[in-house]
Amino acid sequence: MTQRTRRPFPILFPIPLLLILWIPFLTGCERGNTGPKPIYIPPSLERILVVSFKNIPATAGAGISVRCPLSGKTFLTGGVTDEAKAFLNRELRDRLQGREEFKFISPEEMNDLQSESMSENGDILPEQNLLAAMGRKLGADAVLAGHIYRYQERVGGKYSVESAASAAFDLHLLRVSDGRVLWTGAFDETQKALTDDLFELPSFIERDGQWVTADQMAQAGLEKILSAFRLQ
Repeated sequence: MTQRTRRPFPILFPIPLLLILWIPFLTGCERGNTGPKPIYIPPSLERILVVSFKNIPATAGAGISVRCPLSGKTFLTGGVTDEAKAFLNRELRDRLQGREEFKFISPEEMNDLQSESMSENGDILPEQNLLAAMGRKLGADAVLAGHIYRYQERVGGKYSVESAASAAFDLHLLRVSDGRVLWTGAFDETQKALTDDLFELPSFIERDGQWVTADQMAQAGLEKILSAFRLQ
């Protein structure tokens, strides 16, 4: 009579345990959006002009790769509505409100200043030079300026979507005296399902396993960027 060989019983790890085992590995890997390097604002920058975000797809078009005119970083463009631009401008103002060194101008004032600077120069100025000229006109020591490349709303609800939210924008601190960009922070993300990419686990946990809106994504991204701003 042939004796049967017993097969070893497989050890099954429950999914929560597997996720716990993965956390140290995942959080130790840098991926996607990494926070910008902290900048300690020097005392010489007593007055920082904050201008409106620039809607890049409005002139460059959507669905193409473009380079940031100030950092050279590449972004994929997408739809950006006037409401999205206004939302980011409000969020930026709210987060910097109360800090005396930051002075705000409206998009209308910004457009007027740009027109004046360009007409005085007679040529089309590179954005870096244009921002420095605007800052000098208002007696600023530096300019904080940003671009929006993509701001697409999710299609669906919290737990099921046809397409996820996606946002990409940046901020730059430019010194007026020489036009040098002192600091850059950027955010670029399209939310992914955990089943598509396990590296999304930290974000998955932070968002309670839900699909976020573009506004929620942008708020978190802006908070992360501005956390690098520190007074010296």
